[in-house]
Amino acid sequence: MTDLVKAPRHRRRRGSLSREQIVDAALALADETGLSGLTMPALARRVDSGVMTLYGHVESKKDLLEAIVQRGLADLQFPRPLPLDAASVLSIWGRTLRATLLRHPALPAIFIDQPVIGPGILRGVEALLGALSRAGYPADTGVHAIYAVLIYTVGFVGWEIPRTRNQPQETYAMTWRQVAAGLPSGDFPLATSVLDELGTVAGDRQFELGLTALTAGLAAQHP
Repeated sequence: MTDLVKAPRHRRRRGSLSREQIVDAALALADETGLSGLTMPALARRVDSGVMTLYGHVESKKDLLEAIVQRGLADLQFPRPLPLDAASVLSIWGRTLRATLLRHPALPAIFIDQPVIGPGILRGVEALLGALSRAGYPADTGVHAIYAVLIYTVGFVGWEIPRTRNQPQETYAMTWRQVAAGLPSGDFPLATSVLDELGTVAGDRQFELGLTALTAGLAAQHP
């Protein structure tokens, strides 16, 4: 039997790989496989390079993850012009951030796991502070309002992804009904009366309920 000889694996030309290309590839890989699939060997295969070549462009896995977040948030686009009232500005911020995080579902876990600070983050803060200041909201409290919405949104998206994004929302709702069906009737009269509502607590309506309450309360501090 003739031995099969493996063809040598293609490697890109030395010097043809940039940090930007690595970060873009890492973000795409994380979007497809989750953070567990984003390993340096997997990323090296993705960009046709060796693992040590990657470390010529990124200092560490932590550095790579921070760069991924900043690259993902670069997709965040606010409508122009922004409104002239603080509640609307903060609501747009929350909705726009949520849409971006859902497009890049690995980002919430990175946000929670490590600090992310960089020029892109400061540019976003600057734009939002400018809009809030035009609405009469001072910068020193405005920054806390911005981060109150960010923390709520990151947490909510982290909550909803495994419940209604990685599976259909109807599957999540069905699980509630199945659990209730196996319990003694009459033990949970109130909870079983809202089973249809429990199936929606990781969806759009729940997000808007929390966002509206949060932004209205923040805006009321500086009417």
